[in-house]
Amino acid sequence: MRPHRLELEAFGPYAAPVLIDFDPLAREGLFLIHGTTGAGKTYLLDALCFALYGVVSGERSVRGLRSQHAPPTAVPRVLLEFSTPAGRWRVERQPACEVAKVRGSGTTTRAARAALFRLGSDGEEAVAGGVAEVLREVVDLVGLDADQFRQVILLPQGRFAEVLRARPEDREALLQTLFDTGLYERAAAWLEEQARAAVGEVLNGLRQLEAWRQEAWRLAEPWVPAAEPEAGAIDEPTAVPADQGKIETLLAAVDLQRQQAEGLRQRLDAAWEQARRQQLELLAAAERWDRRAEARRRLQDLDLQADAIAASRRQFDRAQQAEALRASLLGWRQARSQQQQLEQRGSDLLQRARRCRDQGAGLPDVLVALELLQLPPPSALTAALTALAAHRGALDVLLALQADVHQASQSLAAAEAELADRSDRVLRGQQHVADCRSQLPQLEQQLLQARSARDGLEGLEQRQVRAQTLVEAFAALQAAVRHEQQAQEHHQNAERELLSCRQRELQLREQQIAGMAAQLAGGLQAGDPCPVCGSLDHPRPATGGAAPVATATIDAARARVAQAEQQQAREQAAFARVQGQRAALEAQVADADALAATSALAAARAASEQARLLARALPAREAALEAAQRQLASFETRLQEVCQEQAAAGERVRAEQQRRASLEARLAARLPDGLDPPAALATVDALQPLLEGLAGQLEPLTAARSRSAEALRRLTGDLAATGFESSEALEAALVDPAQRQRWEQTLQGHDQERQRWQGVLAAAELQDLPIERPDTAAAAAALEQADAQRTAAVERRAQAAAAAAALADLAQRHRAGAEALAAAQARADRLAAVADRCRGRSAPHISLQRWVLSAYLEEICTHANQRLEQMTSGRYQLLLSDDSGQRKGSKAGLGLRVLDAFTGEEREVASLSGGETFQASLALALGVADTVQAHSGGVGLDALFIDEGFGSLDPDNLQLAMDELDRLREGGRMIGLISHVSALRERIRSGIEVVAGERGSRLRVGPTGDGA
Repeated sequence: MRPHRLELEAFGPYAAPVLIDFDPLAREGLFLIHGTTGAGKTYLLDALCFALYGVVSGERSVRGLRSQHAPPTAVPRVLLEFSTPAGRWRVERQPACEVAKVRGSGTTTRAARAALFRLGSDGEEAVAGGVAEVLREVVDLVGLDADQFRQVILLPQGRFAEVLRARPEDREALLQTLFDTGLYERAAAWLEEQARAAVGEVLNGLRQLEAWRQEAWRLAEPWVPAAEPEAGAIDEPTAVPADQGKIETLLAAVDLQRQQAEGLRQRLDAAWEQARRQQLELLAAAERWDRRAEARRRLQDLDLQADAIAASRRQFDRAQQAEALRASLLGWRQARSQQQQLEQRGSDLLQRARRCRDQGAGLPDVLVALELLQLPPPSALTAALTALAAHRGALDVLLALQADVHQASQSLAAAEAELADRSDRVLRGQQHVADCRSQLPQLEQQLLQARSARDGLEGLEQRQVRAQTLVEAFAALQAAVRHEQQAQEHHQNAERELLSCRQRELQLREQQIAGMAAQLAGGLQAGDPCPVCGSLDHPRPATGGAAPVATATIDAARARVAQAEQQQAREQAAFARVQGQRAALEAQVADADALAATSALAAARAASEQARLLARALPAREAALEAAQRQLASFETRLQEVCQEQAAAGERVRAEQQRRASLEARLAARLPDGLDPPAALATVDALQPLLEGLAGQLEPLTAARSRSAEALRRLTGDLAATGFESSEALEAALVDPAQRQRWEQTLQGHDQERQRWQGVLAAAELQDLPIERPDTAAAAAALEQADAQRTAAVERRAQAAAAAAALADLAQRHRAGAEALAAAQARADRLAAVADRCRGRSAPHISLQRWVLSAYLEEICTHANQRLEQMTSGRYQLLLSDDSGQRKGSKAGLGLRVLDAFTGEEREVASLSGGETFQASLALALGVADTVQAHSGGVGLDALFIDEGFGSLDPDNLQLAMDELDRLREGGRMIGLISHVSALRERIRSGIEVVAGERGSRLRVGPTGDGA
């Protein structure tokens, strides 16, 4: 991760916006952040850490980040542009804080916000928008969480030694993040899983072998007791086999049973074959005997049908004769039917024409005189049709005049309806105009009310804000009183705890001094100098008392005192802060009443809401008034148009009345008295087709009468020739072809059946048969018994063969399973040994992942020692240690100790002085960066920030440390130092100077020398 641009505003001591461009500083490689104490140097690192993770680098609270120099309404914000191997990014954050309200007094709480953007050549792209979501994305991009970031990239003031003094567990978490060793953990877990699976496979193999042995005994048990002992045979098994040999013994016993069953089956097969041949001979003789009996019975049945067959033969012959005259009979019937139909149709037409003429009125005289009791001659019908056509023409003229009169009446009615509609619309338009004029005063009054409410809304809202502020102050005062009581209790508890810790430390120190004096006195010898005062006389040596107290116990007690002092200071500050808040709130609500303030707030809210509703309705009321005015003008214009339309409709009514009167006069002059033209035309339309039908009926009827007479003459001659008395007798003899076919088939079938059975009875094989039918039941019973015995033998032989085959298969599978089990057992043993070694459960009792991390840590120490030896003139080296108290498992192998070349002894890193600790921590942090870069891990350590610590170095060691940092920037890494040590300004050419002022701090970026 490399920062490029940092912006902050209203953050810590920085009230005005501040911009830091890191790219020019990065070109120098090493830059200094310097300034007076308290100016806000560390706040820059806080802003960098807060922008990424939403937390600060030191011990400050996030809620105290808002600048006290900024305007009351200003909201603190931080913006950071940075790059990772995944690209360039911008993160923006705003901490949760309280700011002054824009309107009225009091404060309001602003929630924390965050946003992350990807920066590219085509613009920016939003990636995340929530505080938690942005934190997840930043951790993924940087590859470190906040604590790890403060251990390897940003070393805050007072915390730069965390990696050096971290517990092995914490150091392991950091190394796992920097170096992707999850593969080794997964490999160990995979090996452990494979070992468990291999053991499970062995157990499954054992269970499978046992199941096969059980199955072998289940298959062989029904056959073993039945085996007959033979000379030289092996002992029969009597229990579940325990090994492969026992299974082979069972297989031999079952195979012996199969051989015995095979011999019995062959003997029973021969007996069954003999019984089957005997049955076949008896069945053949019985079949011939049955055929002879069947032939005799069938011939007797045919003799009984002789009379019926003779009667059917006579009926068949009569029907054949009648069938020859069927065509003559059908021809006469068709001719007579056509004649009757034509005569009936003519009669119907005469009757309908006569009735239609008699019902009509105003017909021509020719039609009235026409004779319609029988078919008229053709000339009379022609004259009648001609007169009827002339009469139709006169009726068409009258109907046209009637249609014109009807159309004129409809036009008059439509004109009258239009006149009535226009008159009604004139009345409605006059009413609409009156209604619109009556609404205008009310709309104007409503508009004045809304404008008045809008003008007074601001004053009402200010009154509501003042009342709301007073009510909130009363509520805050109640909460402040409770918080003050709680803070006072916490403060008292912290003071009691501090007093107890101090008393405990004093007791331990007194006990330590007493124990040390007794220990020294015990080692004094007469004539030896005292190690304390150097005297050779020892008049009153201290006597033995309590056991001496270890320095670590004293340090722990002092640490508890320091913690208690810090806690007491925090509680005292919190108590004072709460007291100040309560006093400020009491001053704010002085001379006010809570109940009256609540009532005033309710009244102010109601008045403001009412005025707000009226003001919100102002545009709508203005629009309503304008719409009403436009509508009135529209109604007045439309009313004038409708009045003009009413006058035009009156003119049309008068014109249509005159036209209808003229047409009615013309119709009355032409229409005879009592004549209804539509009815007369209907009579003509009905009578004309009837007369035309009569004219077309004359010729067909004459032809039909001639055909009917000729057909009757021909039928009479055919009847006399064939001997039929009449047409009725001929018709009675006729039958349908299907019946004739059935009679013919019956006669032919009877003759063929008699011939067939006579041939069967005359066969030679049916001549010498016994009188009684042969007995086949006894032969069938004998065959069934032989078949049952043979089937039982076959089943037993098949069962024995199946059991032997199954046992042979089981024996083969058991042999192969035993061999596979031996191989699986060996594989499981190897996997278990490897898994135990990788999990640290066997010597040397260190896990695979911890071993890899230990190798990385050893490499880090190698890189760190190259710098530490330079900075300490070869005195100190960091060594990898296994003195973690973990003799087994995955927690061994990540301890650190320091080798002192002056004494040649190893000791704890906690024994280093402040300056030495800084040197070791700096060297270790740089070693981490070198190792990560060497392995091209997923975490890019392109920047390093160090807050203070240089003041603990003497000039020589400071010179050595700066020489090492100079070498670092040559590798392209950006290193920022925060320090007030003046010697650093002489060594570092560029940097950031933090200048404190009454209105907040400001920055100057540039050269750091005295001439800047």
